Amino acid sequence: MPILFRSSFTCTMLGLTIALMALPASAAIFASYGQTDQMIDACQLNLAQDNVRMFWREADGSMFGNFGRLAVSLLARNERLVCATNAGIYGTDLRPIGLYVEAGRVLHRLNTRKEAYGNFYLQPNGVFLLTDHEATILSTDEIAVELETRLLSIRYATQSGPILLRNGQINSAFTPGSDNRVVRNAVCVMTAREIALVKSRTPINFHDFARQLRDKLGCRDALYLDGSVSQLYPFDNGNSGPNFAAMIGATVPTKP
Repeated sequence: MPILFRSSFTCTMLGLTIALMALPASAAIFASYGQTDQMIDACQLNLAQDNVRMFWREADGSMFGNFGRLAVSLLARNERLVCATNAGIYGTDLRPIGLYVEAGRVLHRLNTRKEAYGNFYLQPNGVFLLTDHEATILSTDEIAVELETRLLSIRYATQSGPILLRNGQINSAFTPGSDNRVVRNAVCVMTAREIALVKSRTPINFHDFARQLRDKLGCRDALYLDGSVSQLYPFDNGNSGPNFAAMIGATVPTKP
């Protein structure tokens, strides 16, 4: 049985004690699934109730880099960060090197390169995108054909890879029992309006991670986001270790 708790609890982080019951509700459910080296932590969100979007830079162009700085910035704008994870491929300068769309603006173009070193180039890679009505994961090849049309409705998008699950099927490039084990995070889609931000508790290989997302969490489609530096707020405070670039997060207003 998973360990479940909703976002309506009192927590202390960033030096602040927040009585969440007094704030507008989020539909977020925090859960841990599996056991020992197969455990995953998840923040499950419903787009009909949760304000999910992506974050990279402040208005002045400086990068958030971690959840702590993002949370402080949001509080100054009367918003509270409910949950978040680092998301999308980026360079050493913390700039996206794949498709990145924020608030309807394309801040980096689609990366269609296939032959190179790194997890991103394990095929198929893809894009997690949000419109006003739904969440979708598409392969890079699929969105390359449809991009001009889809840009009219895309509010947020981040490119990463490889794709872990398509229609409940584990990527055939993954090897069961592989020794390639690191802490990993992902975004998965259960239905058009139900998504989850997920991170493994301990190092795990691609095949086991994808299987846990499908069998324990009920993910239909899933996109790998990162490894080793992976963080999931509020399970992790994200203030230690290297900074990262874009983040997917959910917020609620702090004032009625």
